[in-house]
Amino acid sequence: MNKINNKADLLKRISKYEFYHTIQLTESISTPGVEFVHDLTKSVLDSMKKIDFKNKRVLDIGCRDGLFSFEAEKLGASEVIGIDNHISKGAVEFLIPFFKSNVKMYEENLFNLTPELYGLFDIVMFPGTLYHLRYPFWALKTVRNILKPEGVILLETAISYDQSKHAMLYCPVKEESPYDPTSVSFFNEKGIIDTLNSLGFNIESINHLNLNNKFNKNINLMTQIKNATKALLFSDRLYEPKNIDRIIIHCRLSGKSELEKLEQYWDSIHHNREGRAIIE
Repeated sequence: MNKINNKADLLKRISKYEFYHTIQLTESISTPGVEFVHDLTKSVLDSMKKIDFKNKRVLDIGCRDGLFSFEAEKLGASEVIGIDNHISKGAVEFLIPFFKSNVKMYEENLFNLTPELYGLFDIVMFPGTLYHLRYPFWALKTVRNILKPEGVILLETAISYDQSKHAMLYCPVKEESPYDPTSVSFFNEKGIIDTLNSLGFNIESINHLNLNNKFNKNINLMTQIKNATKALLFSDRLYEPKNIDRIIIHCRLSGKSELEKLEQYWDSIHHNREGRAIIE
C-alpha cells in the first residue's frame, strides 16, 4: 500500500511540470519527455560513454531538464554546471532534489560565457543548440574560450548532406528553415569540420546518426508544389536542402593552432611597419 501511495505521489509531483527530456526516476516511472527526441538523446548518452568524465568540470549548454548533466555526474564528473536561456523548473525544483544531485543550473545565454563567469571546463556538452544560433561561429569561439587546454567538446547538431565538396553554411529564416523558424544555421559536414579545425580543435570522432530527417517539419501538398515550382524557375540560384540529419562530433582543443596568423587577422588589429592600423 505504501508503494502505491509513493508511486501516486511521485506521479502527482511530476504532473506539475512540463519536461522535454525523458529521465528515468524509478524502474517504472520516468519524466514524460518529448517522444520524437528519444533516439537522438539515446545517441548522445551512448556517445558520452566514450569520454572520461571522472574528476572533470563539465558544462552542459542548453541543458533543458538536465538529462546529460545528470549523466555526466553519474559518470564521475567532479562538478557539472548546466545553462539554458529558459531554465527548467522541473529540473531545479524537482529533479535535482529528487536525485540529491550537486548539478547546478543557471538561466544564462551562452554568449555571456567568459572564463570569469563560471571558470574553465574540461568538457563542454553542446547538443541540439548550434543550429538554433544566428551567430554559430561566435558561439564556437565563445565555447573555445571557456575550455581548459586539451578540453573536449561533445557537439551534436543538425547538418546538411546536400553539398559536400565545399565548406558551406545554410542560414535560412522563417518558413525556409527545414526545421522550424528558430533553426537557422545548418553547416554541411565539411563546413563544421573546417570551422572546428580553424578554431584550433582536433576532430577525434564523428558519428552520423542517420535519423532520416525525423526532425524536419511536415510540409503540406500545396507548399511542396510551391517549392517545386520555385526550384524549376530559379534552379540556378535557389538552394533548398533536402537532406538534413544529425551528427555527433567529439573534438579536443589543440595546444597550438595551425592557423595562428589567420586567427590574428580575424581577431586582432593589424598594423603596418609604422604601427598604423590597416586592413589587409
